[in-house]
Amino acid sequence: MSSLERLGELLGEPVTWGWARPRLWAASEQHLGVELPADYKAFLDLYGPGSIDDHLSLDRPMDGDAGELERLWSLGAWRRARLSDPDLYPYPFHPDPGGLIPWGSDEHGSEYYFLAIEPDPDEWRIVVGSECGQWFETAGTFCDFLVRCFDRVDRPPFLDRHWPAPDARYHSHA
Repeated sequence: MSSLERLGELLGEPVTWGWARPRLWAASEQHLGVELPADYKAFLDLYGPGSIDDHLSLDRPMDGDAGELERLWSLGAWRRARLSDPDLYPYPFHPDPGGLIPWGSDEHGSEYYFLAIEPDPDEWRIVVGSECGQWFETAGTFCDFLVRCFDRVDRPPFLDRHWPAPDARYHSHA
């Protein structure tokens, strides 16, 4: 069973989404200058923008216009913060080589990223930065990481220990 199928079992059927939007992903990838991981796109094509139990929020393009793409993918403020305090931000931010690309955030202020260091986006690592400046890095795909969060294995030590609940559901923003 793939990690995406396992997430489907854990989260249940998507309520309102469930269709692919290749044009929107192509616009994002053109904006970023890199391809995004396949399982990330597949998950968001299936579930759409939303959150896992109102804790971990995930977004994706809805119309693909320049303003939306800049809002979703711009890391200018993070890049400037890193320049002022490189010890607090140990990773570069995209579009710097091997830079972080955001994919989610949680209710406690943690930010979730892909570490775009490998040429194949399906081999990118997951990086999570806490509000308090702690960092966690792990191998595996986007869906693998979410499954490990459910299984309470190889997940950030600063992650809410009660999340995700065994009965977690995906709440669509649509």
